[in-house]
Amino acid sequence: MSTIVITGGTDGLGRALAADRLREGHTVVVVGRSEAKFRSLTGDAHFIKADLREVSENYRATKEIAERFPVVDTLVLGAAYVHRDRQLTSEGFEHTFALYYLSRHIFASELQGVLGAAERPLILDTTVPGAPRDAIRWDDFQLSQGFTWKAANQQSRRMGLLSAARLASDHVRYVLYNPGFVRTSHQGALGKTSRKMVGVLAKLLGTPPEKAIRPMLDLIANRPEAPLSAYQRGKRLTVDADSEEAERLHTATKRLLKSV
Repeated sequence: MSTIVITGGTDGLGRALAADRLREGHTVVVVGRSEAKFRSLTGDAHFIKADLREVSENYRATKEIAERFPVVDTLVLGAAYVHRDRQLTSEGFEHTFALYYLSRHIFASELQGVLGAAERPLILDTTVPGAPRDAIRWDDFQLSQGFTWKAANQQSRRMGLLSAARLASDHVRYVLYNPGFVRTSHQGALGKTSRKMVGVLAKLLGTPPEKAIRPMLDLIANRPEAPLSAYQRGKRLTVDADSEEAERLHTATKRLLKSV
């Protein structure tokens, strides 16, 4: 049996994946904010409470995981929470940048040791591939000028791809995975009208989480040969990553994290 770590495992896609792995007898580690949601998950899973918007919480959580679970076969990065307006974390980072880029980067980086101890380790990241090459504001990562949710979203997606390109290796496979529109609670600071509309659309068009995880389970069972790959559901996508750009982002991120 294997050990799988899931961020965002108390709701939607992550929860369905956690439930499936538990039923199959695997060791499941869920990282999230709500212990109440975790307690309603049937099975003997492990819970690490952490607010992944905060850099310090990511480091604390990854340290605990590495100490408690010396071998991790699969890391699923799925934590999500939408802010349509510009919000800063207590550490001064723009919310989307912090949760959708920094958190994933820290988890994938800090858990390289325990992943490396597994036979065929996999990082499965729900960062949606396909953001434009010019999406990164190199002189303003926090989007202090001209913020839009679309700009923040595309920047974090491009950064996620570049981070994945640098961290993927012949031993640790890294997959960027777009699950499409999933029927879930769509966590975020949405107004009543927006939340109601999203809820209706999810019921009409969204894929149930239990069905949406099937391509993910296939990737877990049949790990890609390429160090880095991208998928939309079961369809393989082209990866557009530049090694020099990836190195530039890594250097800038390392410098930024040292300041926390």
